[in-house]
Amino acid sequence: MNIQRVLLLTVLSLSFVALVGCSDRSSAEGENHSDNDDHSNEAGHQESAVDDDHGHDESGDDHDDHGHDEGGDDHDDHADENGDEHGDEVVKLTDAQLKAAGVKIEPLSGGEIATHIMLPAEVGLDQDKVLHVTPRVPGIVTDVVGYLGHDVQAGDLLAVIQSPELGETKITYLQAIQARIIAKAELVREQTISENTAKLLDVLREDPTPDELRERADRFRIGANKGRLLSAYAQMKAGAANYAREQELNSRGLSTQADLLASQEMYNSAQAEYMGAFEDVDFSYRLRLQQAEQAAMIADSGVENAERRLHLLGLNEEQVQLIATEPDMSVARYELHAPMTGRIVAKHITPGEKVSTNASVYTIADLSSVWLNISIYSQYAEMIEEGQHVTVHVGDRTASGVVDYISAVVSESSRTVAARVVLDNSDRSWKPGIFVTVRVETDKVHADRVVPIDAIQTYEGYTVVFIQDTDGIEPVRVTLGRKNDVNVELIGNDVAIGTPIVVANSFLMKAELGKGSAGHDH
Repeated sequence: MNIQRVLLLTVLSLSFVALVGCSDRSSAEGENHSDNDDHSNEAGHQESAVDDDHGHDESGDDHDDHGHDEGGDDHDDHADENGDEHGDEVVKLTDAQLKAAGVKIEPLSGGEIATHIMLPAEVGLDQDKVLHVTPRVPGIVTDVVGYLGHDVQAGDLLAVIQSPELGETKITYLQAIQARIIAKAELVREQTISENTAKLLDVLREDPTPDELRERADRFRIGANKGRLLSAYAQMKAGAANYAREQELNSRGLSTQADLLASQEMYNSAQAEYMGAFEDVDFSYRLRLQQAEQAAMIADSGVENAERRLHLLGLNEEQVQLIATEPDMSVARYELHAPMTGRIVAKHITPGEKVSTNASVYTIADLSSVWLNISIYSQYAEMIEEGQHVTVHVGDRTASGVVDYISAVVSESSRTVAARVVLDNSDRSWKPGIFVTVRVETDKVHADRVVPIDAIQTYEGYTVVFIQDTDGIEPVRVTLGRKNDVNVELIGNDVAIGTPIVVANSFLMKAELGKGSAGHDH
């Protein structure tokens, strides 16, 4: 019996100790959430006292203050911090932290907000800098040097064509040159004859003796007219001498009257012959000189016209000058040269092909600038004028320009109005044919409060900006007005002008507040 009693007392004692231990742990967990294990007995005592005085009103207080009103000094500090987060919602970061995070803060100020519309466009060749290369003569292609995509300089050889038409034109030119050479030689001869004839006629006017005339006329080269004049002059002088002699004889009675008349007739006849020859030579040498000069002018004109025809066929001055010395095999050779510096963007020529003068075989474009061909929808036609600013973005490339042309006609197929912007393309980054979307500014308005789009955030369902004051950085609800894809207007006086506002990386402020909220919920 004694042994049984001892065992029973032992079991009862152990059960009591276990029950007391469980009660203490329950009290500690209910009040401190396992944060103050070292003060479990004290917490249990306070809980008992409160239970006695308030009849478990603690549960309602716990709900209102997030269940931490009676948890000791450490727990009270935590409760105060959570109260500040939900009351003030302030982000407290040092200047160094803000700088490291890339947060940018600027005072709120006014500015301009440019409104715009987005329109489709296509990059195209600058048609003012595009040339279609066409052969000047028909023929058969024998060699092709210029290929698609080649960059060429003005004057570079593109292709070689064998052209019978060019060969005939060259032959005509060579014949004209020969005719000019002959005409110029004839002119020189006639000028010499004319000069000598004039001198001989001057000598004859001096009425020299036949011997003096022969001596002085010996150095004049005038051809057949020289013999004619000298002969007529000699006959006239002989007739005059004979007539004078007959007159003297007749006066002395030594000659009959018939002889005198016969000598007079011979003299008159010789004089008439000489005078006729003199006048004929005087007129004819002048006429032949004029004819030689005219023939030389015609020959010069023939060469010039032949040169013009060659130039019309595309030959330059140097090539024309080389025709006289080029081999016969090259007489029909036509070289097609690049008329401008640029890139070959189209090619329609192959060796052996017969080409004509009405088909373009190359297209060369200067790609240093391109056209931005914009399609303006009819509802926007009244909003866009020449001179308006245009910005285009493609990937990491951005370009801007001014509308310099707007069509006066609406396209029947697309019902849009065409507009054009010239873009610099020195780096060849804009490829003709690509489609882009352009932004066209339509208006500019001034607003007293303007912030970047990046400054706007949505926090707890409200549109806010983050301002900086003495407590730190906190969100302020705002109402938005006019905006574009860069800036937005703040309406009302929710934020005073000059207030420091986070304008870059404001989402980090929202994230910081989110961290605090998440920690409190836990």
